[in-house]
Amino acid sequence: MAAGFQAIAVDYDGTLTHSDRPAPDVLAAIREQRERGRVVVLVTGRILSELRGVFPEVEEQFDAIVAENGAVLADSDGVQDLAAPVDPELAQRLAHRDVPVRQGRVLLACDARHDQAVIEEIVRLELGCQLVHNRAALMVLPNGVTKGTGLSQALGNLGISRHSTIAVGDAENDHHLLEVCELGIAVGNAVDALKRRADVVLDAPDGAGVAELLRGPLVSGERWIAPRNWALTLGLDDRRNEVQLPASQVNVLLVGASCSGKSYLVGSLVEQLVRLDYSVLVLDREGDHRSLADRRGILGVGGRDPLPPPTQLADLLRHRFGSIVVDLSTLGADAQHAYVEAIAPVILAQRAVTGLPHWLFFDEAHELLADQTSWIEQLEGGDHGYGCSSYRPEALPEAVERACELLVVTAGGTNGREEVLRYAAAAAGCPQEELAALLGEGRGRAVLIDRSGGAPPRAFTVAERSSGHVRHWHKYIDGELPEPLRFYFSESEDGLVAGNLREFHRHLGVCGVDALAVHARRHDLSQWLRDVLQDERLAEVIHDAEHELHTGRLTTEDFRDAARTAIEAQYLE
Repeated sequence: MAAGFQAIAVDYDGTLTHSDRPAPDVLAAIREQRERGRVVVLVTGRILSELRGVFPEVEEQFDAIVAENGAVLADSDGVQDLAAPVDPELAQRLAHRDVPVRQGRVLLACDARHDQAVIEEIVRLELGCQLVHNRAALMVLPNGVTKGTGLSQALGNLGISRHSTIAVGDAENDHHLLEVCELGIAVGNAVDALKRRADVVLDAPDGAGVAELLRGPLVSGERWIAPRNWALTLGLDDRRNEVQLPASQVNVLLVGASCSGKSYLVGSLVEQLVRLDYSVLVLDREGDHRSLADRRGILGVGGRDPLPPPTQLADLLRHRFGSIVVDLSTLGADAQHAYVEAIAPVILAQRAVTGLPHWLFFDEAHELLADQTSWIEQLEGGDHGYGCSSYRPEALPEAVERACELLVVTAGGTNGREEVLRYAAAAAGCPQEELAALLGEGRGRAVLIDRSGGAPPRAFTVAERSSGHVRHWHKYIDGELPEPLRFYFSESEDGLVAGNLREFHRHLGVCGVDALAVHARRHDLSQWLRDVLQDERLAEVIHDAEHELHTGRLTTEDFRDAARTAIEAQYLE
């Protein structure tokens, strides 16, 4: 099946049809989509038995039916009530007041002109119920039951995310249906309030509009529309307004010098996406994002553990629409490239069928996507949901540059700052000096550039993220630093040398007191942590301990213990 949405949820009365049965052409359009592998779910306020009475073959036409405004589900597992029935005494009380009611498996239905009588009896009986209007009809449902909650249950059973689903409706009771799905569509005859909330309003009414939608470019993925209900916050501009980007249907490139906060910002976007129930795959070249796995819904793999085979990685993403950080930091460049290449056909095939993962993030994309034919072809084909970060944007494959409509430039940092500014200024179509002034030099600042020319560049202060961020986590713990970057315990008789943080921690425990005192007095330890590991927080802790030793408030052994404990707390657990 081609890329696009994997499921369509559609209302019945006023949307598919104005009679008891949809027109043959509408049913033909539904059948065409199901034959292409897409799922179509009927979501209706009708009582299931009444629907079957006028449309006996209804269950043959859809993959699932959510009836009674979200309270009843009929699918391959049979019929299931999704809530306890409304107290039957309410129907009896209303009958005594000559209010005609129809009893479903869960809901009560009547004419909307009787709403005051219904409210009075609910109050008298002290029931926990809600009234839902559907034009001239009124439904009484248990609290919390909506078309959206019923659809969520149906999609879960079908193994499809709501973020891979389009919803179509026409009336008041369709608001939550449209809100829970990635895109909400209102037919041409929809009530005005629904039209105002919808992502798209169709020109044609009811079934004619639905048939046109199903056969059109939106469902197939040839046309992309950013959703109104789903957005990611990058930070606040100087007027304290939120700077946002769409949570889907776009590609984003994040560039900045080394140590400018790119990984921090990527982590913030991933956190938000997971909170919104998107499935995310992060290919983490340097071990920057391992701490994300501490958050609910995100699994960390790799690092010191063997990487999962491609098929297992796909299975893990499909399970509960999960998110995964793949830590590649302990692998050499060739092994990283081979793994990214090996997972491409499996992940891309699953994405075409299920939509999962919704987002793919490539850390240091100039390395991970170099000569990656499968991924590049997908980007060139117009696929969306890619996030790429790089401190060398000039080395990125051209397809990445063309495919990323949004560019985020981070301020500060060291290596590559001028090159990044030159690249971003060209993308923004403005002088480099102008962009540099807008961006500033302090870490925590960034600029959003819309490469389509839809808006001028916007500077902002990066929003704080929830999870901690430790740069190059596994690389510095278990990797092997180049000789010039290693820590040499020069005063030690044993000639101890630390090629990574684990060795540094171990050597601190055995280094002689005289050698340790000399290094502490010169602040060698904190300087190495700051300059090489680029961990300002840990460096500051060790710097304070060095000062305490120098002033006599700590003994050398106390300093040794304090330094090792600080490293253990942040890195070694």
